[in-house]
Amino acid sequence: MRRYSGITVKLLLAFFAVLLISFAITMFVSDRFVRSQLRDRNDQMEARQLDVTAALVRSAYREQWSRAQLTSALQMSGGPNRTIVILNSAGEVVLQSGNPGAGGSVELDPQALKETLAARDKHWRPGDASGEGKIRIAAGPVGGDVTWNAQTILVVSQAFQQDFNVFSGLFRNIMITMLVVSTIMVLIVSRSMTARLRRMTQAARDIAKGKFDIRLPDRHRDEIGELASSLNHMSAELGSLDRMRREFLANVSHDLRSPLTSIGGFVEAMLDGAVPQEKEMHYLGLVREQTQRMNRLVNDLLDVARMEAGQLEISPVPYNLSSWIRGLLARMSPDAERRGIKLELIGDAEDLWVTADPDRIDQVLANLVLNAIQFSPNGRTVQVEAVRDGERARISVRDRGVGIPGGELDKIWQRFYKSDKARSARTGSGLGLAIVQFVLEKHGTAASVDSAEGVGTVFTFSLPLAEQPSHPPYSARDGI
Repeated sequence: MRRYSGITVKLLLAFFAVLLISFAITMFVSDRFVRSQLRDRNDQMEARQLDVTAALVRSAYREQWSRAQLTSALQMSGGPNRTIVILNSAGEVVLQSGNPGAGGSVELDPQALKETLAARDKHWRPGDASGEGKIRIAAGPVGGDVTWNAQTILVVSQAFQQDFNVFSGLFRNIMITMLVVSTIMVLIVSRSMTARLRRMTQAARDIAKGKFDIRLPDRHRDEIGELASSLNHMSAELGSLDRMRREFLANVSHDLRSPLTSIGGFVEAMLDGAVPQEKEMHYLGLVREQTQRMNRLVNDLLDVARMEAGQLEISPVPYNLSSWIRGLLARMSPDAERRGIKLELIGDAEDLWVTADPDRIDQVLANLVLNAIQFSPNGRTVQVEAVRDGERARISVRDRGVGIPGGELDKIWQRFYKSDKARSARTGSGLGLAIVQFVLEKHGTAASVDSAEGVGTVFTFSLPLAEQPSHPPYSARDGI
């Protein structure tokens, strides 16, 4: 069932309200103006009519016209909307010509008539001087011999009301025509707009059901066209995110299953006595490595869940960044040495103190160094640089690895994203760099990347420097 509270109805109601208010104001102003103009014009015409009629009556008395001749002359001069009445000195009708129905039955005020006759320069309009009545009466003296039977002339007219009715009818017809035409135009425009909005509503519902291949026409360069472009962009982004999510689930399933299978196999072999005693430590080391790999993956998943829930908080404090970097490299050296990769800290000889969350920045550096190790060929060097840069410390992690294609530099910060070369190397979760950027954003900074294929990659970020306290709350972690 079609609702009657949609955009079309609201547009029509708003348009009608504006149009009716505009017409009401215009009608009010026009009514006052037209009434004044028509009244002035009719006053002039009636004044001329009185002068012409008085001249005809005087000529008729001087030249002794017959009653029929005078009546015919008065009818020709009076016009279709006026009745001419000639009165004697007693106020009795001597002659009447023109349209008998124009003036109707008019009751004359004797006192007003006497004043008119005495002044000989007044027009008398009993009850119609404002022009609001349907009949207007102009009175004037004949101006002849006082012995003549004809002494006063009345011009009874409906011309003013008829002219005003013509104006009102024309204005009404224009208003009705404008309402009809405007209604049709508003219906056409609003139906076109609502049709596009209905398509967008259906597209949004389809997107909510997981149909991310929806594309809406966005050739119109208006607000609705911008909304269509935004929906198309959202659909494309959600489709890309959904693909990465599916790939991530497949990769996570593989990354969890592989170490679990390895751990299970090693444990069963040792329990069955198939592993020589001198090899047990080696196999336990492999089990530990696989366990650490699973632990990193689970921690990444938990961090992403906290990020999405807005629960990943930081606690910035002053601490010795250089000392923590040395401790981090010491922890990661065994894994790097097994591939012949050397970890190196370069930069200022003096220790740098910064204000940040030590554990979270340690997580950032661990993810960046681990990426550098994974993407570096055996025998290369991974450098971590920490230098003073004005009021901030600049930290960089550089590898001499495979590099990142230029078209993928903007995508590496997305969750679940992994480049093709990353898949060809040791697998990862595709979450590490997203966590890096989120943690740095919580610190009010961001990481940048510079890479060239076949040359290497460098990740850089900065932190605010801090004064070294006399009793540092965090001790150095070298050798951990």
